[in-house]
Amino acid sequence: MFYRLDAEILYPVHSEGIASADAYAMPEESWLAADRGIDAIRVYHDLDSAGAMVPPVATPDRRFPRFMTLAPVICDQGRRLGLLLLADTSPQARLSAAKLYALSVHAVQLALHYQERSVQEQRPPYGWQQPDRLRLLESVVENAKDAVLITEAEPIEPPGPRIVYCNASFTRTTGYSEAEVLGRTPRILQNDNTSRAALDRLRDALENWQAIEIELLNQRKDGGEFWVELSIVPVADDSGRYTHWISVQRDISERKQAEAIADQARIAEAENAALEAKLHERQRIEQSLAYAASHDDLTHLRNRAYVMERVQSLVLRDQLDTGDASLLFLDMDRFKLVNDSLGHRAGDLLLKQMARRLEACVRAEDTLARVGGDEFVVLIENDPARQAPIDVAERIIEAFDQPFRISEQDIYSSASIGIVHIDAHYSSPEQVVRDADVAMYAAKQLGKGTYSLFTESMQRAAVETLSLQNDLRQALVSRQFSLAYQPIYALGKKGCFGVEALARWHHPGRGWVAPNVFIPMAEEIDVIRELGHWVMSQACRQMRSWGAAAADLKLFVNVSAREIRDHRFLDQVDQALAESGLAPSRLQLEITENIFIQDPEHVARVLEALRSRGIRVVLDDFGTGYSSLSYLDRYAIDALKIDREFVTRMASVRRTRAIVDSILSLGTTLGVDIVAEGIETSDELEMLQRLGCPFGQGFLLAPPMSAEDFAEQLAVE
Repeated sequence: MFYRLDAEILYPVHSEGIASADAYAMPEESWLAADRGIDAIRVYHDLDSAGAMVPPVATPDRRFPRFMTLAPVICDQGRRLGLLLLADTSPQARLSAAKLYALSVHAVQLALHYQERSVQEQRPPYGWQQPDRLRLLESVVENAKDAVLITEAEPIEPPGPRIVYCNASFTRTTGYSEAEVLGRTPRILQNDNTSRAALDRLRDALENWQAIEIELLNQRKDGGEFWVELSIVPVADDSGRYTHWISVQRDISERKQAEAIADQARIAEAENAALEAKLHERQRIEQSLAYAASHDDLTHLRNRAYVMERVQSLVLRDQLDTGDASLLFLDMDRFKLVNDSLGHRAGDLLLKQMARRLEACVRAEDTLARVGGDEFVVLIENDPARQAPIDVAERIIEAFDQPFRISEQDIYSSASIGIVHIDAHYSSPEQVVRDADVAMYAAKQLGKGTYSLFTESMQRAAVETLSLQNDLRQALVSRQFSLAYQPIYALGKKGCFGVEALARWHHPGRGWVAPNVFIPMAEEIDVIRELGHWVMSQACRQMRSWGAAAADLKLFVNVSAREIRDHRFLDQVDQALAESGLAPSRLQLEITENIFIQDPEHVARVLEALRSRGIRVVLDDFGTGYSSLSYLDRYAIDALKIDREFVTRMASVRRTRAIVDSILSLGTTLGVDIVAEGIETSDELEMLQRLGCPFGQGFLLAPPMSAEDFAEQLAVE
């Protein structure tokens, strides 16, 4: 479209071969921009019917331009004839170099066209003919700074279109003379490093007669490589048939080199950043590992390894100097009960709360650590007076008087604390911890929630206990155990109702070991199941061996919580009955209420299985626990044994006598047998008889005796 300028308005000029178009209002700076070679401007306004400028509006039958470019049309005398305006309804950023040269050719062709009309109007035609478009194109690009090639339009297939023109800038850029390139194809500029993908894009554009702008790596005659921004457009003749391609190459090697440098810099920066991130991650991991190596995961206190290292340094120092350091070893009382009854998550929450409470009790310079399970230690240094351990222990004991809140309930737990002063005679941290542990066990024996200072006698007692434990493990193998039998009498008839089997241990070197010593020890070192199975098997066989004299007697056998929880327990009971031939109805198994603490559902199933076999269940030490009545309500119990403490106190304490009377009434109401334990005086026996106690057991009636002695007593009765 060709327009002339009138003030600030561009009007279309109608001429041969140039279609008319709508007018567009252009501010004066648009004209100036075209003069300065700026090739893209915005459309600002349309003109309404009165000639006023209005914003352009798209309608169904008309679209306004989104892109316009202008080229001045100048005659050979340098006079501006008008502007060549190219408009497009699609937005564009700019025209490629090849398109701009093609636009310039059209501007020159228009200028020649109007110049020819002007000449013809002034004098008759004399045979002057306008140059063809190819010649005009050559003239436009002859002195251009860009390297320009003009090739034939076809063939697109190899060897490709031949070069018909190159300008001086091309020969300077490539090193090829005009004679060396004419008749050849642009492929002379390509080498193995030229991008195959870029060449494929180029070929695709040529096959579809489309203009293309692409970056390409070329090669000079001397073999040197250089980057170009290549733009190609097809050139058509007056009939619209494509006859040539114009190819414009702008050397962008410096830009590509700068981009490569920038890319390398970015890559290096990214690599440095990645390396720095790796270093930071490595430092984080190292710090995490260092933290994990010296801290407990659950409570975030120091751990055993850290404390042992600190104690080691103190031991080495104290070999040359008098020690002023102490170690407190803490074990949480009743913690296992929480774990067993509420679960491990509740146990973990309790440990965390304990850790926070302990932190409030120690000094800032002390070391508090969790060394395992529910065990903590406090390492105190720089305390020549050795008073700090006592103060810390007392603060801990006082702090633990308050309950812990776990799972919406109050949990009470105390700490048993052993204290050892780190003196010069210690040669290893293990010795220090060992003695603190010994002192802690001594504190437990004194009563829960107290502390004890280590003494040499404690160490001797600990060694003695360890030795006894080792002997106990061998006692079953060496047949050191035997059974004693204590009769249970019907107090009203004064006849023998049953007999309780009691384990006895005769050590070859120590003599008789008391049951209250070896039974808890067997529980602690977990040999109670083997011992209990042996007692039951032996007692059942003994009952059968007594024959008819004991035909109506009941056999009472104590069963521990560990035995009940053992998955083999029912099979072992069945085995003992089968091997002895004893009727299940004659076996009475004694349990204590601590059997219900862990996994009460399993215990209930075992008790029900026992009763389904005809075996009776007896609740021993009744009245001493916290929940005895609730157990009677929840579980099937056949008999109760009144604890000997009530029997001893009832003669002198009215409240105790009332409790015994209530237990007897409860037994009658529930239909369970009642056995009073520990009857040692005639007053106790007479009072139980007056209260209506049906059964009794104790030294007054008969002490535990051997199987032979019991057989003789049966014969007498």
